[in-house]
Amino acid sequence: MKHLKINPIVLIIINIIAPSMYIFISGRYLMFFLLSFSTVLMLLMGRYKGTLIMLSVFFAMLGIHYITLYAEVFESLGLFFIVLVQCVPCIALAVTLVKNYNSAQLLSALESMRIPRVLVVAVTITVKYIPTFKREFGYIKESMRLRGIEFTWKKPFRSFKYFIVPQLFRCSALAEEVTAAGLVKGINVPKKRTSFFEERFHWYDGLILCLFVTGLVGGFVWKQF
Repeated sequence: MKHLKINPIVLIIINIIAPSMYIFISGRYLMFFLLSFSTVLMLLMGRYKGTLIMLSVFFAMLGIHYITLYAEVFESLGLFFIVLVQCVPCIALAVTLVKNYNSAQLLSALESMRIPRVLVVAVTITVKYIPTFKREFGYIKESMRLRGIEFTWKKPFRSFKYFIVPQLFRCSALAEEVTAAGLVKGINVPKKRTSFFEERFHWYDGLILCLFVTGLVGGFVWKQF
């Protein structure tokens, strides 16, 4: 079965619009609409494992929320989990964006929208730094282990101190490396860049956005009843 290659711009637009809609649309409707929409979208893209993880986390957190409703002591914890539950579909789509597209594909797609180059570079670097952060976190944990320092949640403040300081130094070094790599690739050239990856906007991309907007409009109608 051929998986759908969705334009990354579609995922970026959905992730920008969806969280802000909780202000205007019924939270319960929007939560389950985004879950259904994200599930179908990820299945079409072949993200079966990611879909299973998303659904497992979603219903586990939702279950904890309903359990804590019956205990006043844990009521604030239940409210915390319901907020997290609402973010799960958007986080799943953001993870899909990071894992399925490389920097060149994101640059090609963003530049096709004719938005300022500075914003294009900023969004691309921000999105692609997530897997870099994960890799750096592994390096820091390994370095701590070699020095006999244990990273444990039992002592969060001490562990956080040992983690954040080297991470800040690594961020500084990575910023210089990313800048140098961008200059080598001609990121500061005012002319339009060519790319090996040509991320075109297909008919199904427009259909996905239309269905997304239709679902949001349905949320406004649902709110009236």
